[in-house]
Amino acid sequence: MSQPPRASSDLELMEHADGEHADGERARADVAARLEGDPDARAKVEAIRQMGELVRGHLELAADAVHDAKFAAMWRRIDDQLEAPTTGLWSRMARWFDRYRSHVITGAVSAGAVAALALILRPSAPDMGTQGRGGAAIDVRPVALRATPEIDALDTPGGTSTVINLDDEDGHTTVIWVTPADTVEGI
Repeated sequence: MSQPPRASSDLELMEHADGEHADGERARADVAARLEGDPDARAKVEAIRQMGELVRGHLELAADAVHDAKFAAMWRRIDDQLEAPTTGLWSRMARWFDRYRSHVITGAVSAGAVAALALILRPSAPDMGTQGRGGAAIDVRPVALRATPEIDALDTPGGTSTVINLDDEDGHTTVIWVTPADTVEGI
């Protein structure tokens, strides 16, 4: 009658079935010799191998059943957890700048171009001793502060014009009435 297997030998059988031998070649040779002489040990090793194949097969099927979206979401969560948390003012400003960098650069380049054009195309200050191009400077005061222009007469070739200047509480108004010379009265 064979003696009952020891717990350490069952552990050695499991290691042998999984291909894991902690003690090296000698332990492998001892387990192989035991398997040749013990049909119970061979049955245990075969059962352990079958159980391992079942577990591995089930896990592979479960991994294949995971939807790609869930898998991508899982990796995003892992990546988010790996990143250092950034909640300070400077980190929020840096994130904002990263998001809107092209807008900021486009605005800065546009503002620089407008400033350069304004400097290049601005009228030069006229010399008091010489007549410059363009003559008079542009009046840029608000309309309410400017002197009211008054038109006294208007030369209208081929017709007649009447100019009426009105001042009331709303301000100054000029009405110009032009009548062609070739109109017949009463028509």
